[in-house]
Amino acid sequence: MPVMINETEITDDAVFAEMQYHPAANVEDAKMAAAQSLVIQELLRQEAKREGFLRSEDDSDAVEQAVMRLIEAKVTCPEADTKACRHYYDVNIERFRATDQPDKIVPFERVEDKISDYLHTQSVREGVRAYVLNLSGEAKISGFKFAQG
Repeated sequence: MPVMINETEITDDAVFAEMQYHPAANVEDAKMAAAQSLVIQELLRQEAKREGFLRSEDDSDAVEQAVMRLIEAKVTCPEADTKACRHYYDVNIERFRATDQPDKIVPFERVEDKISDYLHTQSVREGVRAYVLNLSGEAKISGFKFAQG
């Protein structure tokens, strides 16, 4: 069954073509992951166009760049400060054992930048996830439902 995002159809053929990029335990899971990917892409493409970030859809690179500009403009993610990094370090201290000396803990100062990067990446992912869910709530979608959780 095709998926409709507002007035745009995502065909079964498009979902089947996308499945190769979504390895899964079974065909149904791969199909669901492929459909979700295409729905997200379409939601973001439509919003990029609506917000004026996308003028020409002839070039897939133009669409990708417009979506990136949209996300940069609409999704704000705080940088992790030293206090947040220290908290993460303290709560997850076992993750910071030295590989060559398992009985030693790597000092905070040596991993703070990596923790900051990790926390920022998690923040960006959560921000984009929330933004996409918001877009999906405002869109008319049929033939697909986002999984909860």
